[in-house]
Amino acid sequence: MVALKEKRGDGMRFSKKFSKFSYTLAILHGFLIGAVSIGLFAIMIQWQDLAVEAPAPTATDTEKPEKMESVDAPANTAADNQFYAKQYGVFTGAEGASALLQSTPAMKTAALIMAEGQYYVWSEASVVESDVKIVGSTDSFSKPFKINASACKEQALQKLPIYLTHPDPSKFNFESTKNTGAIPKDWETNITAISTLSKEVNVIRVQLLSHYLSQNNCLKIEF
Repeated sequence: MVALKEKRGDGMRFSKKFSKFSYTLAILHGFLIGAVSIGLFAIMIQWQDLAVEAPAPTATDTEKPEKMESVDAPANTAADNQFYAKQYGVFTGAEGASALLQSTPAMKTAALIMAEGQYYVWSEASVVESDVKIVGSTDSFSKPFKINASACKEQALQKLPIYLTHPDPSKFNFESTKNTGAIPKDWETNITAISTLSKEVNVIRVQLLSHYLSQNNCLKIEF
């Protein structure tokens, strides 16, 4: 009988311990459910606030207009374009200038430029002075100049100073244009011919300038 009572006593202690454990577990379970619910509720509130504050996408944001390619002159539309020439000499007559052009093989890419009644021998022309100026050189020096096309009636010649400021005269966006009046006469042919002489952009520029100056009296060089 005593042994049986002891066993019953052990079972009662086990039940009490189990009941306490279950009660504690239930409390923890309820706490966790409550915490998670509160957290989810807070997240939903924040998400709703963000949805209200976020601006609705506009047509500008979602639809970008197609990029239009330029078919006219380069972006530089300044009437006062500054150039710099690599000058080797200036003469009062064409004979002296021609003699200098034929003096050395180095002059084979140089051009004859007539301005203000004189003949200039230039080998390069650039919009950046450092491209044509050689420090310490006694054979050449940089000569600043401008191109005045205000007297020209043709649109292409009026824009010639702008065309010549482009860093690559062989790519002036003329491929897709239907306005042939925007292209100087024999422009592409001249570039192709000059390219056989030199691929240097400053040489191509001065050769183009020499050609169109000799063919059009409305173009003037100003110093």
